[in-house]
Amino acid sequence: MTRRAHRAEQMPIHNADIAEIFNEIADLLEIQGDNPFRVRAYRNAARSVGEYAKNVRTMIAEGADLKTIPAIGDDLALKIREIVATGSCPLLASLRAQLPSAVVALLRVPGLGPKRVRQLYEQLH
Repeated sequence: MTRRAHRAEQMPIHNADIAEIFNEIADLLEIQGDNPFRVRAYRNAARSVGEYAKNVRTMIAEGADLKTIPAIGDDLALKIREIVATGSCPLLASLRAQLPSAVVALLRVPGLGPKRVRQLYEQLH
């Protein structure tokens, strides 16, 4: 069981948790040189969910349409539901598996953003 899945059993997922997952997805996509519009979509979604006044978990429980949140379309709404239900996101797990763990760990170093981490990865790879 993953740390996030275990966490979902113990603690409910909050908007900040979803925003953190979307930001990490954006970082990993950027390191891999993915489409900048896709990267921006995840960053915008992270910002929107993180700043949204209503609790997304409550919205889901009430059957509200997540697409009322700015920057959230069908695909991201589905991912949000999955994160709330399981505490994890298969896309994030897949992206983490595609890169060496040391590269992912570099994102936690203060001052190193995804662009610089990508440069380092390309120079060493």
